[in-house]
This record gives sequence, structure tokens and C-alpha cells, in this order.
Amino acid sequence: MAYGWLAAFIAGIAIGAVIGSSRTMRAYVAPSLEFLRPLPVSAIIPVAIAMLGLTQAIALFVIAFGAIWPIMLATIHGFAAVEPRLYEVARSLQMSRLAVIFKIALPSAIPDILAGMRLSLTVALILSVVCEILAGLDGLGHWVLLSARAFRSADLFAGVILLGVTGYVTSVAMSMAESRLLAWQAAQR
Repeated sequence: MAYGWLAAFIAGIAIGAVIGSSRTMRAYVAPSLEFLRPLPVSAIIPVAIAMLGLTQAIALFVIAFGAIWPIMLATIHGFAAVEPRLYEVARSLQMSRLAVIFKIALPSAIPDILAGMRLSLTVALILSVVCEILAGLDGLGHWVLLSARAFRSADLFAGVILLGVTGYVTSVAMSMAESRLLAWQAAQR
């Protein structure tokens, strides 16, 4: 889950920043994104199994594929919603494109990016369990499935509770990171 989410985080922000910072890119890429976005990620699992076999690589691929969408779309929205006057100021100061991205666009887009990251964490957890169940990979999802098949209620409920605790802990960690990264917003109010 963590590695797939991390891959989605890095790729989602990079791709989203490139697309979101260019009106032309948004115009050309938006139809493709709207085609791929509604695909149910669980439908990708058989394709991933055919391409990668029953390995941990399919779990990483499926988790990254599913978790990238909230991050990437939030990043695109965040970069597209930057106040146009800030770009005018950057042009008048003759800032490089890279400086505009890191000093103006990225700080403005951080609230949207963090919201996408929070959603993608949930997606990553769900997809890790689904991959383990469907592909028979070792992990908590597979253990829950085996416990259900063997009618081991205590193990089944323990697995479900552990999944809930994992989701809760990741949500709290994300909230703490969000409050720390967005401390400037609270001070601004």
C-alpha cells in the first residue's frame, strides 16, 4: 500500500503540475483523462495479472494506478486555479518557469493536493486488500479471505478491525501533515 501510494504521489503531482500549469495541455489531455478516470480500478486487475503475473508487482501497479487519479486531478485543479494576477507578477519579475511553479503555483495548489492525497490513501488501502484477495497475494486481505472461508470469526473480525485501524491511523497522520503544511492558511485568517 505504502509503495504504491508513494509512486502515485510522485507521479500524480509531477503529471498534474505539468498538465495544470499549461492551458494548452489541459485542453489536449482532458478528454483522455475523462476517458480513463471513470474506469473501475478493479477491472484493471485482470489486465495487470495478464501483464505481470501473480506477483507483488501487480499490487504496486494497481494501487498506483488507482491512487494516482485523486492526486493528479487535485493537482491539475490546484495549478489551474492559481490567481492569474500572481502569474502577471511573476512575468513582471521575470521569474523562470521553474521558479513560478515552486514559488507561486505549488504553494497555491497545496490545499488541493493534500485533499487528493487524503482520498488516494483510502483508495490505496482498499486496492491493496482487493489485490491480495483477487490475486492471492500474501497480506491482510488474503488473511481475511482465508479466515472467512475457514469460518474463523475472530480472525476475520480482527483483520477487519486492523484494516479500520490502519485507515484511521493513515487519516490522522495525513491530517497532522495537512495542518502543519497549511499552518500559513490559519495564520492568514
